[in-house]
Amino acid sequence: MFLNPIMLVGVAAAVVPLVLHLLSRARYKDVEWGAMMFLDGADGARRQSARFTQIVLLVMRSVFIALLAIALARPLARGAWAGKESEGRVTAALLLDCSASMGFDENGRTRFQMAQAAARQIIRGLRPGDRVSLILMGAPKSASELEPTGDLRAIETKIDDARVGYGQASLGDSLQLAADVLGRYEKSTRDVYVVSDRQGLSWKGVTAQFAADWSARMHGPGLHSRMFVLPVGSADADNIGVESVRLLNPPAIAGQPADLQVEVKNYGPVEHAAVPVTLEGNAAPIPPRSISLGAKQSLSVPFTVTFGQTGSQILTAGVKSAGYTGDDQLEIAVNVIPPIRVLIVSGDEQQGQFHSESDFLKWALAPHRSAGVAGADPCNVKVVPAEKWPDIDLYKFQVVVLANVERFTPAQAQSLEQYVYSGGRLLIAPGSLSRVDDYNTQLYRDGAGILPAMLEPATAADGSESTSLLGMDTKSPVFQFMNGRFELPSATIARHFPAIPRQVDARALASYLNNDPFLIEGKSQRGYVLLMTTPLDADWSTLPLTNFYLPFVQSAVRYLAGVSAADGNLKPGEPIRMSFDDINPVNKVMLTRPDGQKVKLDVIRLEKQAELRYSDTEQPGTYRLDIQERGKPPQTAYYIVRPPRDESDLTQLTDEEWRSKERSLGFTRVDPTVRPVLETISADREGRELYGLVLALVFALAIAEMAVSRVGSIQRTPVERAEDFQSPVEASRDERVHQMS
Repeated sequence: MFLNPIMLVGVAAAVVPLVLHLLSRARYKDVEWGAMMFLDGADGARRQSARFTQIVLLVMRSVFIALLAIALARPLARGAWAGKESEGRVTAALLLDCSASMGFDENGRTRFQMAQAAARQIIRGLRPGDRVSLILMGAPKSASELEPTGDLRAIETKIDDARVGYGQASLGDSLQLAADVLGRYEKSTRDVYVVSDRQGLSWKGVTAQFAADWSARMHGPGLHSRMFVLPVGSADADNIGVESVRLLNPPAIAGQPADLQVEVKNYGPVEHAAVPVTLEGNAAPIPPRSISLGAKQSLSVPFTVTFGQTGSQILTAGVKSAGYTGDDQLEIAVNVIPPIRVLIVSGDEQQGQFHSESDFLKWALAPHRSAGVAGADPCNVKVVPAEKWPDIDLYKFQVVVLANVERFTPAQAQSLEQYVYSGGRLLIAPGSLSRVDDYNTQLYRDGAGILPAMLEPATAADGSESTSLLGMDTKSPVFQFMNGRFELPSATIARHFPAIPRQVDARALASYLNNDPFLIEGKSQRGYVLLMTTPLDADWSTLPLTNFYLPFVQSAVRYLAGVSAADGNLKPGEPIRMSFDDINPVNKVMLTRPDGQKVKLDVIRLEKQAELRYSDTEQPGTYRLDIQERGKPPQTAYYIVRPPRDESDLTQLTDEEWRSKERSLGFTRVDPTVRPVLETISADREGRELYGLVLALVFALAIAEMAVSRVGSIQRTPVERAEDFQSPVEASRDERVHQMS
């Protein structure tokens, strides 16, 4: 069989040497002249040898032309000659890459569109009776969709309807799935076609051990399997994307500046200069920033945003790049709250400015109100002396601060525990009036209480054990305000309470020069507690007099208030959760998915609160909740399911890696831009192509012809060379003439 049979017409050209020979033979008459008697004529044997050589050359030249035409027709060997089994029914698994990287645009055409075209060519190369299973890599799959079908037109329609998703293509998982599907059809020829880009990330799971195991499944005794890999797209791997966006110190408070950090990464091998980075939303206009990025470099870009209104809002960070644009933008849901309600229970309230325990703290949390000037404060502060504590409902406040409280009654300790266990946030700062034994007995309770550490007696009152702050965990939200802006405060801590943090659920966020903890975080079920081991006023330290104090206490209170708020930024598959304080608050909750589908949600009534939950969040995008609470205006809450950024790295397989994969898996790599897909796959199915072998015979024959021609030319006499132009008939006639004369 021939792939290019039209070239067989060239076989007719094999008669050209014979025609030329007949046309070019010489016609002459013998003329006797005197000198001829001195020339030796050729004897009969030598004449026969010359004729035989000429006939051989004539045949060789004709065969040369015929073989060249056959080579151009590209012959195929089938059956036993090809070393393959006879052609029969084929069951194929077509793996089509639908991952995000396939959205790379190349001159107005995406790599996915190229992959669709190649996949359609594969389907059209199959024959009636063949079956195929379409596996969309990077997209959800169901068992019913993977069953091989003989309806090739339906498979082609599915290829046309497929779209680029947000998931990652895993060749390892997909090949295992293909082996499972094809394993039920061992009696037929089994083909695996992989249509993907050249991204190395897709091949991450295809190790040497995987290749050995998979090949054993596909190429066992009595099994005939083939595998083709069709890489599409160019070698361009340049890409810049937004890797993450985060609010540094949540929650965002209306009227207060909020710090955000946009992480931008250059995934490619080329340096980029003057890259504009933008942040847009419902807040006031935010000026863009311009950055430069080296190859494979990440850079954090700070932004400061002031939100004018409360409620759920969306900010979008963006860059502009060519090629792959799937990661050029990233959204963040920000829940903007009114000023934080803070209760300060003070154990030392006195007359006069900055004489009370709460004065410095009150000025730091509500500076405008404390100074009597107009302006928005981050907190709404209420100060209550310790003796009036029983008159206060703790649950009306988001954060409670215990400042130099002397002691606690059992009822007060129980009230604090219930407040914390129900989700309340507590900041404890003992002072000169505080009794360590009472704190340990009522609040620590041998590690079972809400106090995150056991307190020891305060250091010497004469200041002989004074110290300063040394280390802080800047990864903690409490101290993220220090990143690049603040140095360690040059404050003197004259006295403090040494403390031993609880090992199970407490950790020191900051420490003194002598390694004693300064700030300790503790988690108790739903509640959070911060313990500061020196007072919040200036009795024992100069901390309130530094520029560190205001951002520190504001950040600590923000952190305590923010950990109770639901995070509106989720990973795919992470459920949406929202709780309500009232057990019967909601009339209606309607969810709008990223694809526009609307879903009515039911609110679950619990013992002390109500809660809703939605878990079908595999699709990245914006999920909008429209909430109608009884007696309140409608509310809107946004949840952002962020797409993964794994596909942003477009680094491609090297030539050596390609060769290694080909050897280990035994596949044939087909480049659609070099050779038509349909022709390549059909040729391999029909048999083994003999183009190279026939072409080698052509060159060998050409060399042999030159050798024979040279040898014959050396051995002949001048008379014999003249007779080369005679036909065998003329030579015989002339010989008879000579004999008669």
